[in-house]
Amino acid sequence: MGSFSPEMLGQFFIFGFEGKFPADDFLYLVEKRNLGGIILLARNVESSDQVSETITALSSKSKHLIFVMVDQEGGRVNRITKDFPVFPSNKFYGKREDKDGVFEAYKTTAKELARLGINVNLAPVVDVWTNQKNSVIEERSFGDDPHLVARMSKEAVVAIKSENILACAKHFPGIGDIDVDPHSDLPINSNPKERFEKIDFLPFKAAISSNVDIIMSTHVLCPNLDPKEPASLSKKICSDILRKELGFEGILITDDMQMGAIRKNRELADACEKAFLAGNDLILICDKFEEQIQVLDHFEKLVSDKKITKERLNSSLEKILLTKKKL
Repeated sequence: MGSFSPEMLGQFFIFGFEGKFPADDFLYLVEKRNLGGIILLARNVESSDQVSETITALSSKSKHLIFVMVDQEGGRVNRITKDFPVFPSNKFYGKREDKDGVFEAYKTTAKELARLGINVNLAPVVDVWTNQKNSVIEERSFGDDPHLVARMSKEAVVAIKSENILACAKHFPGIGDIDVDPHSDLPINSNPKERFEKIDFLPFKAAISSNVDIIMSTHVLCPNLDPKEPASLSKKICSDILRKELGFEGILITDDMQMGAIRKNRELADACEKAFLAGNDLILICDKFEEQIQVLDHFEKLVSDKKITKERLNSSLEKILLTKKKL
């Protein structure tokens, strides 16, 4: 099933697009380059009916099932709000230790997303909020107690999966203790590995034990995990720690590769190459059609020049196709 051929290269990419309906060149890309999936952002959403029509149009162009992803976390991060149930933040449920409430919120959200044709909720956030200056995560986290966050994260993952859509635990290896927004610049977390193991990794372990389908890697430099590379580009973090130590066998997706944390320090195509070689299966690029094409072209050359091994390509493709088969 996972035997790679060059025409399947697009399966490793999730792209965003401008406007309420994708332009013809984007639809052509979905059709001719076998794009793995799309992400819907607030700019793509006018109403539930319009979202459903957009997804139908995109899906009709693809030979393969496409991942249709959205961040529908509750609280302040909801891409669809019109004619759609919107629930409180993770912090709201965490403060009340309301496991039933969080299950119902994520289950109802998943059911409604599935009705529109969305098959991946990029949720829950499983970061443990231990830095009061961290406004990036704050209400998106279930709290500052790793055991509570782990319990609540497990409920959210099980709830999402119960409606036959995919859940995504984020942001590995944990960004609850940062004070710089990766959208703007590269945060640094100098905590020792032991602290990551006692705090940040616990909710990810809970999500993995609940068979979470996807984990999102993030752009944070953790010198005591890897002194050279940010997590999303680090083989030590993405492969050695997440795969070998924590035992995750599902799909690993990057956070948006156009964030300031990457853009200010790297050339996009090279960063995407590094992320894939580090162990990410899916590369997320939310914006700028020309840059998306440049990255695809860069990867085509890498494949033709045999700079990426067939084994590496097959490994990711097999995970992607097997996961799509579940939907």
